[in-house]
Amino acid sequence: MRILVIFFTLSLALFGADELEYTLYKKGIPNQNTMLIIGGIQGDEPGGFLAASIVATEYNITKGSVWVVPNLNFKSIIERSRGTKGDMNRKFAHIDPNDPDYKAVTDIKKLITDSNVTLILNLHDGSGYYRDKFINKDQNPNKWGNTCIIDQAFLKNASYPDLDTLANRVKNKINERLIDKIHTYHVKNTKTAEGDKDMLRSLTYFAVTQGKSAFANEASKNLNVESRTYYHLLAIEEYMNSAGIEFSRNFKLTPKSIKSVIEKDIRLSFFDDFFVLGLKGLRSNISYVPLKDTKLQYSSDNPLVAVIKTKNGYEVRYGNRLATKITPQFFEYSSKKVTPSIVVDGVAQNVKSGQKVLVKDKFLVQKQDNIRVNIIGYSAKSQNEADISVSRPLFDKNYSIDKAGRIFRVEFYETSGAKDKFAGMILVEFR
Repeated sequence: MRILVIFFTLSLALFGADELEYTLYKKGIPNQNTMLIIGGIQGDEPGGFLAASIVATEYNITKGSVWVVPNLNFKSIIERSRGTKGDMNRKFAHIDPNDPDYKAVTDIKKLITDSNVTLILNLHDGSGYYRDKFINKDQNPNKWGNTCIIDQAFLKNASYPDLDTLANRVKNKINERLIDKIHTYHVKNTKTAEGDKDMLRSLTYFAVTQGKSAFANEASKNLNVESRTYYHLLAIEEYMNSAGIEFSRNFKLTPKSIKSVIEKDIRLSFFDDFFVLGLKGLRSNISYVPLKDTKLQYSSDNPLVAVIKTKNGYEVRYGNRLATKITPQFFEYSSKKVTPSIVVDGVAQNVKSGQKVLVKDKFLVQKQDNIRVNIIGYSAKSQNEADISVSRPLFDKNYSIDKAGRIFRVEFYETSGAKDKFAGMILVEFR
């Protein structure tokens, strides 16, 4: 488990999905009325883990305390699986110490039972639309989609004992903002203690047995991802309101705006900004990426990003989406990153390795001693492409990192030794 207080960049050093661990964000001011939000307990439910991720990265908690685990079953998220080692949400009554999910389940139990945690919300995507009477194959009592789930109506001595009333409050609030009438939310009481064998082993029922007010929110799998996420965020916000938690966000709560948030650019840094990519609009394959021939180190500003070792290189995943594939070219790295000086549209500026520079017409990288400049996608007669004014028409779009053909790599190599050493890079984006 990685703990992030408020929020900062996630750092990882790993080769395969087996080593992925969930992240805990602690937001707001610590107190004894903390709401715990959990997403990704099942990896094939993107509405839940995307909503939790958005709360973790895009919400500012201005009053109160919120803890967020957006990627509890991270390996299953990356592999687009309900559970790579069985259903994690059926392991809370008992789990064998040899079970691969043992650490995650044990750790999340400790968070649930933490004395500061008073309200727990587990996010799911469920099939169809729950109705208390049979209407059709998509709307009937056996469906889970678009429901506020409780294990029982009342929980004595809990911080929020009237589970049914609170779930109905959330349900009513969601129903004020439906995209379509068929999406109408209902409260589903599983009456777990009366003998629901599956739910007896669930996360929320474990929380209930510990005296914690626990709920699940289900968004229908019949909906697209941004609509699922929208309904989850509506529920999250009303539970926060109920707990006296205040917050702000910099986007409108609409499916269209949420889609933009989900698809916004995400920064991915390798080896502390020696090499950097933005994930939005990337080509499906990026070749000749200068990496160290050591254990991969990377960081991202999003908890759903992972870089997975493959036979021929690496795959970059964002949740259960494949962002791109990377084919590395291994280099020894310089002892320090270059700090280039460039002239962009006639204006001189100093930049850092990993920075993106916006260019309208042309740019020039100024020459430095013992540094060779390689502008990927531009061909010059000289090996060193410093002190050359370069404009967009001179680039081969096939060498851009993005599908639109606007973003190109500029790489720097230290030449003072017997072999060139990679010294960093920048991205140049033509507007």
